[in-house]
Amino acid sequence: MDIKESIIKSTTELIEQNGGNLSAVTSRAIAEKSGIALGLINYHFKSKDKLIEICVQRIANKILFCFYSDDEAGENAAEREKVLHRAQKVFDFFFSNKAIARTFILSDMKDYRVKSNTGAVQSGLKLAMTGTGGDKKRLLAFILTSVMESAFLTGDKSYDVLGYHLENKLERDLFLAEVVETVYSGVGG
Repeated sequence: MDIKESIIKSTTELIEQNGGNLSAVTSRAIAEKSGIALGLINYHFKSKDKLIEICVQRIANKILFCFYSDDEAGENAAEREKVLHRAQKVFDFFFSNKAIARTFILSDMKDYRVKSNTGAVQSGLKLAMTGTGGDKKRLLAFILTSVMESAFLTGDKSYDVLGYHLENKLERDLFLAEVVETVYSGVGG
């Protein structure tokens, strides 16, 4: 393993060990865990923040991939039910891994790429859309992902903004059920 990958691996382990608390992941701790000189972090990644961003992307990609490899909604479930189930898994991930989710959402918003974590969420939702056509599928996945990310970013203001306490799993599920229904039926539907 080369030095760059070793630094990424060590940083990822520190992020996971600290439960996603990114402020607990210091440059000194990264260097110590990697067995490298402190200056090599900036040499290879320009900054600790850029390194953290790379690691968070990898963590989120790994976790998001697991969401789509096992569809618990069942093969015979209706499309809306499959989409809702996947959306709930993603939303639960956001609220269980707040620092990681916030970092990946904000970094994707700053520099969106199709192969980003946001793109992975959109792709996973599109896979559940078995009866919807191509362009509409892309639009629905984009809308659902945008709503989930924006709603998550409202933080403790979610009730004031949306009328739901998103920290509460039951209210989060109700919110998503309403969003999926609205997206499929239209606001006036």
